[in-house]
Amino acid sequence: MLENPEKVLSRDELIEAAWPGNVYVGPRTVDVHISRLAKVARAVIPACHYRTVRLGGYALECQSF
Repeated sequence: MLENPEKVLSRDELIEAAWPGNVYVGPRTVDVHISRLAKVARAVIPACHYRTVRLGGYALECQSF
């Protein structure tokens, strides 16, 4: 997400990138992790936030200064 801000990544793409293939991870697990990342990101980088794209996935958005 940091390499391609604004690009929408599906839950499946995030699972493939973040977890080994021999581990089952459900789509809702991604939601929980994104929620936790968003909470930390708000505290550390207030100019960036995660955007939920209905039926699409998630994207990282950062305000330009």
